[in-house]
Amino acid sequence: MGLFLSLQLSDEVPFAHYTRNNKAAPFYYTLKLFTRSHELIDQVHLRKYWIHPNVTEIEVHKDGLYGIIYKPPGPGPFPCIIDVPGISAYIIKGCSAVFSSDGFLVYTFATFGYEGLPKRLPDVDIETYSRHIEFVKSLPYCSGKIGLFGNSFGGTIANYLATKHPEICAVVNCNAPEAFLRDNAVLKENGKPMKCERLEGKSGILVNTVLKQKQVFLDSFARLTPDTSVRWDKIPMGTPVRIVASLDDWLFCGVTNGYNMRSNLMTTGHKVEFELVPSGHGILVPYFPHVLFAFNPVIKLNLGFGGECILATKSQETVWQKHLAFFRKHLGTPPALPDFVREKKIILPRKDSKL
Repeated sequence: MGLFLSLQLSDEVPFAHYTRNNKAAPFYYTLKLFTRSHELIDQVHLRKYWIHPNVTEIEVHKDGLYGIIYKPPGPGPFPCIIDVPGISAYIIKGCSAVFSSDGFLVYTFATFGYEGLPKRLPDVDIETYSRHIEFVKSLPYCSGKIGLFGNSFGGTIANYLATKHPEICAVVNCNAPEAFLRDNAVLKENGKPMKCERLEGKSGILVNTVLKQKQVFLDSFARLTPDTSVRWDKIPMGTPVRIVASLDDWLFCGVTNGYNMRSNLMTTGHKVEFELVPSGHGILVPYFPHVLFAFNPVIKLNLGFGGECILATKSQETVWQKHLAFFRKHLGTPPALPDFVREKKIILPRKDSKL
């Protein structure tokens, strides 16, 4: 897949657009071959699936729960990965869909912004996440082997949930802050705001209109006390944790943050898999276009993620394979999904298509 290691956003994409694939819709590419004088020799259209055709997408809307189940074919039971959402108000399907293509039962969900739910993340109680875990446990095709996966702030929440749910068999966090921070990256517990340090949202260094916040996060984490830290000792000793941290993360210092979490878990005697990678803050699924920075509507600034394109994209590829290996080791290896027939000729969707 070397051709796709250098994917970047084209000029057609608005400046500072935060590119995601919330709906796990197919990606379309046109591969063109030119002569040295830039004359077109030939071209071919390509389509990248995010959801395996044999996986069933099931929408959940019951008792105040909003989520999506990705169920492999067959009765199961299947080992399950819960994709824990972070600061987004939308159900983001991308990582969940790709995990399910390797045979795992996968569930992701929303905790605010939908009818009957709080309008802001800081108004969400951690009990809401626990309700989703209990829902997954009740599924007849869930094997009971459940792992948590979280990117960025979703990883912080995954770590915290592991202190509350001894039934969790494995946790993977990717560029996750080591603690909750006011005013936006925080939740409630028992109806009251969690105790946490404050992050000055607009503080940092502006580099060509892009905000670099490493030092701000370092200052906030340096103030952590036992009351404002994750209680790592409350995670069951039998729950292994995989930590991925980026060397070129502009949001916070991935090295310091990652080593702090690793040190805390090793001090408490936990099994830890720790990986430092040459990437920026955004490590998504393999071959996702590199996003160096994006506009943040909360702080109204371009927020830097960091990372060099090819190194970051290669990191996505290797990190994802290690995620899968970690979950297979601790949750069990699900049956491989059958291959499917690809179309020999791809027709690009119309300009007015919703794809």
